[in-house]
Amino acid sequence: MTKTLFISSAEYLIFGSKMKRHTSQLAVFLVLSLFLFVFSCVVTVNADAATIVVPDDFSTIQEAVESANEWDTVFVKNGVYTVDDNTTLTIDKTLSLVGEDPENTVILGAFSLYPENDVAIRVAAPNVTLSGFTIKDCPVAIAIANYYAEPYPSGCRIVGNNIVNNSEGIRPQRNDVFISGNNITGNKAGITGSSTENVFITGNNINYNQYYGINIGMSRNVTICGNNISGNGGGINLIYYGPYDVYGNNITHNDWGIQFAEGCQNAIVYGNNISQNGVGVMLLIFPNGGDVAVSGVGNTVFGNLFIGNSEQVSQEETNFILNRSWSMGTDIVLWDNGTLGNYWDNYAGQDENGDEIGDTPYIIDENNQDNYPPMKPLDVSKIPEFPTWLILPLLATMLSVILVYRKKLKSSGREQRKLLIFLQR
Repeated sequence: MTKTLFISSAEYLIFGSKMKRHTSQLAVFLVLSLFLFVFSCVVTVNADAATIVVPDDFSTIQEAVESANEWDTVFVKNGVYTVDDNTTLTIDKTLSLVGEDPENTVILGAFSLYPENDVAIRVAAPNVTLSGFTIKDCPVAIAIANYYAEPYPSGCRIVGNNIVNNSEGIRPQRNDVFISGNNITGNKAGITGSSTENVFITGNNINYNQYYGINIGMSRNVTICGNNISGNGGGINLIYYGPYDVYGNNITHNDWGIQFAEGCQNAIVYGNNISQNGVGVMLLIFPNGGDVAVSGVGNTVFGNLFIGNSEQVSQEETNFILNRSWSMGTDIVLWDNGTLGNYWDNYAGQDENGDEIGDTPYIIDENNQDNYPPMKPLDVSKIPEFPTWLILPLLATMLSVILVYRKKLKSSGREQRKLLIFLQR
């Protein structure tokens, strides 16, 4: 009878040892993390926040945004709303921009002669929520970036949208961003993050994008978990700096699944289904800049499924080389955590001692090997995906509770002030 090995969803890597936490603990951690993330974004909410309706109150979304106060909601009814080819829809105050139905509330873009206007929606304020739209045919659908005297857009949430047929889908360029429950399909690149920190990408369908599903660089503390990433040119491209946590994703039918590119450091890749790709993991060969090595270190890949890939791991030289005299190299990757490696469907070793770990390493090439390859497929389904259907109700419930709480505090404060005035008479 075929047996399946299990990898705990909370076997987060501390090199050389296994963690002993349980799946439920990680699920609770995710829920609490989301609660804290949302709570930290709305504790200063105004209990008197209003809802502005487009097109009832204003004919255009930009007019409604400009007329809104902090913490208002701009609700957009079903329809097609065109972004002018020389104008970006800019959200420069804290509010929620919500479409009635993501299938039927459409923001249609146009290509601009002016690069600064090539973004359909630019989020330029903290604690903005953007949800419920189809955004299509734009150079960039959504960018999170502020310019000049605009406030810093941290704590923003991009949730439950269809991002379709754009050059770039979502471009996070600032910190503390939550991207979840989106369908990101048919773009040239799905998510293209740079110069950002503390980004959480979870529960998205990222499919059939021409070049990359996710392309992240010059960033730190990025978590990519529970996504379906399929049919893209490349699945996930990781460039300097890191750390990056990549776990619990279905990464299938891409030209390559995950690529370690220039200077990627401290990337932990575990519990993913990396199957049916042209190449499972690509190691990019890039210049090391003469005698100074810039190869990324601290990268570990363990507990993943490698099934049905044309090549499990391959190396490819970058097309961008300034000086051919420079030495070339790849990022340094470990293929096990000291006790557990990855399941490779073409591993031919034996298990003489019956511990369900191969007795000999899985040899990738002269510089790479997995020392602890399991003999049977790992059950990566034990890595919990944060349920997409729960995200919007959870956000709404949390916001409602906090609004009521803030309103009570405000009312209580008024009563206390009245009592104080009365006592002072």
